[in-house]
Amino acid sequence: MHNRAMTKDELFQDRRFFFDTCQMKETAEYALKYSPYEAEKVLRTADAAVSQSYIFTLRWDLEQTQVPVVFEGDIDWFRQPGDDAEFVYAFNRMRHWICFGEAYAMTGDEKYARAFAKELLSWTENVQKSDPACQKAWRTIEAGFRMEYWSKAIQFFRSSENLTDDVVDAFVLSMKEHAEFIMGVWDSYNKLSNWGIIANHGLFEASVILPESEQTMRWRSEALRRLDEELRMQVYDDGVHWEQSAMYHNEVLQCFQDVLILSRHCGIELPEGMEERIYKLAYASAIMQKPNGSEPMSGDSDDIDQRDLTEKSAWLFSSPLFRSLGEDHMTFDALWDTGLDAALEYEAIKGEKPSDLVFSFPDSGRAVYRNDQTYLLFKNGTLGAGHGHADQTHFDLFYNGEDILVDPGRFTYVDKAERYEFKDSYAHNVITIDGENSYKASDSWAYSKMSRAYGFSVKDKDGSAFIAGGHLGYYGRGVFISRKIIVLSDTLIAIADEFYSDGKHEATLNLHFSETGAVSTDGVDRISFRSDRNNAGILVLGGERTEVYSSRISRHYNQASSNQSTRTYCTFDGFGSLLTVIDLSGKADAEPAELLSNYYSRPIDKTAAEGYRIGDYYLVVGHYEWGSPTDSFSIAGHDGWGQTVVFKPGDGDIGTVLEY
Repeated sequence: MHNRAMTKDELFQDRRFFFDTCQMKETAEYALKYSPYEAEKVLRTADAAVSQSYIFTLRWDLEQTQVPVVFEGDIDWFRQPGDDAEFVYAFNRMRHWICFGEAYAMTGDEKYARAFAKELLSWTENVQKSDPACQKAWRTIEAGFRMEYWSKAIQFFRSSENLTDDVVDAFVLSMKEHAEFIMGVWDSYNKLSNWGIIANHGLFEASVILPESEQTMRWRSEALRRLDEELRMQVYDDGVHWEQSAMYHNEVLQCFQDVLILSRHCGIELPEGMEERIYKLAYASAIMQKPNGSEPMSGDSDDIDQRDLTEKSAWLFSSPLFRSLGEDHMTFDALWDTGLDAALEYEAIKGEKPSDLVFSFPDSGRAVYRNDQTYLLFKNGTLGAGHGHADQTHFDLFYNGEDILVDPGRFTYVDKAERYEFKDSYAHNVITIDGENSYKASDSWAYSKMSRAYGFSVKDKDGSAFIAGGHLGYYGRGVFISRKIIVLSDTLIAIADEFYSDGKHEATLNLHFSETGAVSTDGVDRISFRSDRNNAGILVLGGERTEVYSSRISRHYNQASSNQSTRTYCTFDGFGSLLTVIDLSGKADAEPAELLSNYYSRPIDKTAAEGYRIGDYYLVVGHYEWGSPTDSFSIAGHDGWGQTVVFKPGDGDIGTVLEY
């Protein structure tokens, strides 16, 4: 027998972790009242796990599963169903232990405490870090998650007779082993990867959950030093995590929210500037949140309702903007991470919706146009390494409570055809050239050919919005691609794609639609999307032929459903362009309009600039510099100057210049 590391009373003393355990009954009542669906799902998950049936379908299960894995006798912590090891990784994170705790809080049933104690003793006895057969459980990311999930779970059982001194002893010894393991791992990979933040936020939590000692203070000091360095290195100045995945951005945000929550509850001082940088993370997450509360499925991401994060941010920063993007009452996950008092304080914050329409994140190459109905996300920045997709100049479009044009997600991490089906250029709403990818993948995580983004620009002026960017993904074929998105109104959007080259090529406009609607085309240049909510018309000026084909969308890992996509083709020699008009209110009404040089009294060459009538608007798009010597243009009786100019109904002669 070893000397006991710590008793139950010594572990808890009179300290608070996340929520106040003295208010557990009242917190559970709040959860049941305002989040009945989530509460019921947690109870189902906990009941299944009590009977040793495991499925990962919770909101923030990073790699969800669709088929339960059932153990008839002893648990095999390393059983791997199929070709994907992600089940083993997820199982050894024990997120379902928090479900045990939440179910215990809502019901008082000791079966959940018994299951927690039984599994904790089983795992600590059978999964040894020193055993090579156990290495899948001892990646740093799993160790970091366990320190979080175990810390959050054990607090629920503070008053349970099943949380014995022996169970606490096993918990404490293992937490110490986890912390010392993470203390010994610090390298360039962890500085730059979300793994480092996940691991070291767990180290911080271990240092707070265990009673203060010279050892825990050493962990805490080092954890905060590392987290500060990782935050400075991994997060752009605009607040976006460099890996360019909405889901991993949000996972990093959750880690730092935990650090903020515990530091405030326990009076711990954070490094100078850390809270400001966490706020930027939260701001980027909130602005990129869709009107229905979901995160965008950019990079390796799922369709997750992220409002629990936005609500925690609203409380942490007393932010009216974040409050306006959350629910009226704090949701289930946010509640148990902060406590009942926080939920009541959250409710007292008066929400204020953002007044801006366009939001620019220039370091990451992201821009968002948003209001209550319309949401457009544009991405043209760095790849984002292994979690990034070949999606330069991709855009998502959401309207009237529904996705219209989508990023199809990720589906799997296994190095097989399905990985590239969702990761390659063709899977995104981009232009491809000569049937090739803009990036070339060498395996599930690496690329052998990279690109570079250029020309990111955003402007919001006189009710119109302009978002632009280009990239060198087809530099090897002698083609430079540029995309300009012009939002004329909430329901009328123009996308100008330009191709600069020194030879003949074929450009393909790829569009991927939500599975909630039906797509049709006239076979040439018109596309429609119809659903119960929407009737959108699309016209591709310059398109030569369009085809609809069956594709797939993956809203959650290991899950895919059928949707429809289109390809519109055009050939060009030297220079080429397409103008795609999206009319969310119905049939797209657009046509080329004569663009005259006022100096020369003749049409401007279409390779230099083009004019269009789009409904009641006129649009001029310049491709090259055209105004020499002292020239201006004329379109439909309006005189103007600039590269991208919009004339709205009732406008004066010079219009709205969005690009000079």
